Amino acid sequence: MLKHTSFTRSLLVFGAFIGLGLVSTTAKADTTYTVKSGDSLWAIAQRYDTTPQSIVKANDLSSVNAVILPKQTLKISNDTKADAAASKVKPLSEDSSSKTTTTTKSSDSNSQSGWMSMVATAYDPEVAAGGQGTSIPTGTGVAAALSRFPKGTQLEIKYQDGHTEQRVINDTGTFAYSNPNQLDISMTNAQAMQFGRQNIQVRVVD
Repeated sequence: MLKHTSFTRSLLVFGAFIGLGLVSTTAKADTTYTVKSGDSLWAIAQRYDTTPQSIVKANDLSSVNAVILPKQTLKISNDTKADAAASKVKPLSEDSSSKTTTTTKSSDSNSQSGWMSMVATAYDPEVAAGGQGTSIPTGTGVAAALSRFPKGTQLEIKYQDGHTEQRVINDTGTFAYSNPNQLDISMTNAQAMQFGRQNIQVRVVD
């Protein structure tokens, strides 16, 4: 009986060591990504199935709106991916009917509060003018289809990261003829490259 017990314990200890070995061998090193022209934190986060906030934390950036430059190296750690995956997990007790109800209420709320879904890009008025000078200040206004939003219209814009700001329509562009559902937001050229293309919520401020 003693020999059998000792043998059993040996097997348990050996199994524990194997388990530890499996854990250690399945650990993966952090991923590094070299920024390319036109990249944004949002696009990179989607590519690696994580969140902009996680990338900001892993690289000690100031915010999700921090400027990133071509050839800059960013760390995409396993922790950020795990956090992102955990944030997407929904309780099993949540049924489809509650999801439908929540979505419907959210849509109704947006409609009643005047919010509209639009697409936003960004541009630098100085660059757009080709260095010839412009009366439109950089970083203050927004270009839009004037048939939808006349000049002087004040908008409240809600970005993907949740922050909002107010802008005044003071410009337009050729994009407005083909896509009146798009806004072109004024900012510096470096910020515009980092901004990319985003889905936003917009409403007119009375």
